[in-house]
Amino acid sequence: MQNLAEHRREMALKELGTTLVKRNASLVSLVIFSATLLSVPICQLVSDIQRDKSPHIFRAVSLLPVPNLTAIKQYEDTLEEESVLTDWLLPGVQTVLTRVFRTGNEQAYLGRDGWLFYRADVDSLIGANPQKTASAALATLIDFNRQLEARGITLIVVPTPVKPTIHPEKFSARYQNAEVPIHNPDYAAFIDRLMSEGVLVYDPSQLLFEAARQETQYLKTDTHWKPATMERVAQHLSAFITEQIELSTDQSTTYVKTAEDTVNMGDIAKMLKLPEDQTLFPSERVTRHVVQTPSGELWQPDQASEILFLGDSFSNIYSLAGMGWGASAGFVEHLSAALARPIDKIVINAGGADATRQALVQELNRGNDRLAGKRVLVYQFATRELFSGDWKLLSIPSDKALQRSAISIAEDITVTATIKAKTEPPIPRTVPYAECIIALHLENADTSDLPEAFVVFLWGMRENQWTDAATFKVEQRVKLRLRPWSAVETEYGSYNRKELEDAETWLLDVYWGEIP
Repeated sequence: MQNLAEHRREMALKELGTTLVKRNASLVSLVIFSATLLSVPICQLVSDIQRDKSPHIFRAVSLLPVPNLTAIKQYEDTLEEESVLTDWLLPGVQTVLTRVFRTGNEQAYLGRDGWLFYRADVDSLIGANPQKTASAALATLIDFNRQLEARGITLIVVPTPVKPTIHPEKFSARYQNAEVPIHNPDYAAFIDRLMSEGVLVYDPSQLLFEAARQETQYLKTDTHWKPATMERVAQHLSAFITEQIELSTDQSTTYVKTAEDTVNMGDIAKMLKLPEDQTLFPSERVTRHVVQTPSGELWQPDQASEILFLGDSFSNIYSLAGMGWGASAGFVEHLSAALARPIDKIVINAGGADATRQALVQELNRGNDRLAGKRVLVYQFATRELFSGDWKLLSIPSDKALQRSAISIAEDITVTATIKAKTEPPIPRTVPYAECIIALHLENADTSDLPEAFVVFLWGMRENQWTDAATFKVEQRVKLRLRPWSAVETEYGSYNRKELEDAETWLLDVYWGEIP
């Protein structure tokens, strides 16, 4: 048997060694292979030149001679985002995969009856990230509660159920007759432990699950709840706050509501990266109720309120116009109307585990005491954050440490400065948000009107397209037109924002920047 095997091997090697390919055939094969290989960078080069962009081949050369991992990752992300062949091919391929094979992509799952589900939501329920547990969230929230109690403030945690928790039957027929909300196996123990540590928790899961037996509570192609769902939770949370906390009587006010219709395409449908004229997942129409003062002015947050609300996109939808579902009709507005009193808020898309807490600590460090006079802090975040979020511990500075104030500048000032550090926007259509603000740590400005070092927020992604600022590099000199961040915070402060990680930058003055 061994001799036979050796004989066969010798014959095979002999045949391979004597295989002849005609010269013309080999030349044709070589030309086709080379043309295929070169067509991708050539198409990209032509496209870059036509769009007046720096060709990617030159950007690759700029990484030499000693590239670092950060620069390489940024180059790969930029190439993926701006690839012209991807723009041409992906929408058509995804349409076939979705229509014929019922396949989503790395961000979106196809459900039943035209419903779509955000993959991160589903993964958070099935424990797809076993290394991410609720233990970090538990420790952080207990610590946060302790720090707030030291200032006489009561924390109320509002974990907001994600769509598959309330509508598992729209994801799989196996859950057609589910009797309880579908949570991560560790969720119940987390809530019990949090409450046993003295933290107040308002969990609307059961309320929405029971209501879902009568009518759907979430948008079909979006990650978020319907307006009526949001308003129902606001009413019940209002009753919970009133029952648990003795609020003052001198802040009572009234609001009126006006019905308005809004039509928009869901964020999960956009993440599928289908053609813009796709008809597989049509836009949805909702009726929201805009909250106004009796004189007709739109609701606005009030820093003098005794209630501070921290929240994520579940609070921003119907409130932040940039999300496409209208404005002034969000969760905080309706909670304020239900309580008949003003509310102060810090609400930021994405990063419910840390973004709003970090923004609060940054403001405190910069001298703006958002906790002054507060009796209640409501902390709302999507439940997915418990199993995937960055629950870092943050220290609230004492009120005695809040003495500094920012250097004031004219309404507009144009400067040139050097980038010491920067944050990166996500790859478009990989997150539910079409806009993202990035941060630059700048120094060595060409003017004495600014401090030696400062932070600038500016657009890194608009309408699922990277801006020129997204390609900025560390050590690069950039020219920007600046305004005080406080002048635009009401307009831009709720958008998804990538903050600098260095806590020392939280003490620096902050400005809003635009490329002249």
